[in-house]
Amino acid sequence: MAEALELTATSNPYLDFYRKFVHEHPGELTAVFDPELSDEARSEMYAALDVSVAMKYSWAIPDERALQIIKHYGPIVEMGAGSGYWARLLQLRGVDVVAYDLHVAGDDDEETKEEESDEKENGKAATSGEESHGDAEETQESDGEEADEEPDEEEEVEEEEEEEDEEEVEVEQVYWTEVLKGTPKDLRKHADRALFLCYPDDFEDSHESMAMASLCNYAGDTVIHVGELFGHTLCLPGAWGRTSSEEFQTHLATVYHKVLQVPLPSWHSSMDTLTVWKRTKSSITDGGMYAFIPDEERIDLVAASPSTRHLLLLGNSEAEPISATKSKKRRRGKNKAKNALAEDAEASEQSDNDGSKAQSSQNEQSESKRKKPGKQAKRS
Repeated sequence: MAEALELTATSNPYLDFYRKFVHEHPGELTAVFDPELSDEARSEMYAALDVSVAMKYSWAIPDERALQIIKHYGPIVEMGAGSGYWARLLQLRGVDVVAYDLHVAGDDDEETKEEESDEKENGKAATSGEESHGDAEETQESDGEEADEEPDEEEEVEEEEEEEDEEEVEVEQVYWTEVLKGTPKDLRKHADRALFLCYPDDFEDSHESMAMASLCNYAGDTVIHVGELFGHTLCLPGAWGRTSSEEFQTHLATVYHKVLQVPLPSWHSSMDTLTVWKRTKSSITDGGMYAFIPDEERIDLVAASPSTRHLLLLGNSEAEPISATKSKKRRRGKNKAKNALAEDAEASEQSDNDGSKAQSSQNEQSESKRKKPGKQAKRS
């Protein structure tokens, strides 16, 4: 808890750790899965990442832009807050956050007490069984003593290996802020808050999707998701990623529409983004249901990789990226309007000048006519 108290409104030790790792291992996060690498080189790269750091903070890495985006949509209710690292950083930046998780601080102590209680009960039962069936057990043990020796040794070896594996990833759990014990049903009380889901599904406690249950119990208008989504994943063969279920993503895209997407710093096996979703209104026309998405909430559909970005110039006579033309079109529109006004003014001025010239010409002709009869009279 001491580390949590040391956090400030500008600190982010997890992001600092990530940046240091990237600096010390340049290019390795993207190169680790290159099939041209040798198995030894790949194993060495993969082992360089300490998984315990993700367990200490969170699997997704927050940067300042992501935190400020979430702040914009506050107040927030988070389901599946884990250690509370994201929630604490948001609180330090002035965000009102209510954080829930199925497992919270103090659960380990309760589990330990339950295990000790179970062991005592099992011990009593075993003692009672030994007293009542001692003779029978001795007979069975003597008959099958040789046959049981090898399996017992194998079981002991397997148990030792399992314990060693557990010890390798065991870390002291740090809770960065108060996380309330709760389930998706608690979201019914928070329709006035934006729902924040960060790596919501791990399927460790249940095969059911907590993210899906959260959507079904949430009646608010805004969902903020952090993690992988369809098509943004490196984990094959599925295309839905490892952070939320297929059914959740389908339901999310049906009931809500995406209004914002930004990339997040990611470890070697992830392609994390922060996305913001607004609840969609709909109408029925000619027997079909259609979503109504206002123009100001329609996300930019232009997307290109560095290798294809130059193609955005094709078909554009002014040779500028499509994404850059939108704002410039507005400026050109304003300039055209100004030019049109100037042309109208010039045309009007020219028209006035032409009118004045015409009037002057008429006056001269009239004056000439009046003078001609006098001249003729003199001649006569």
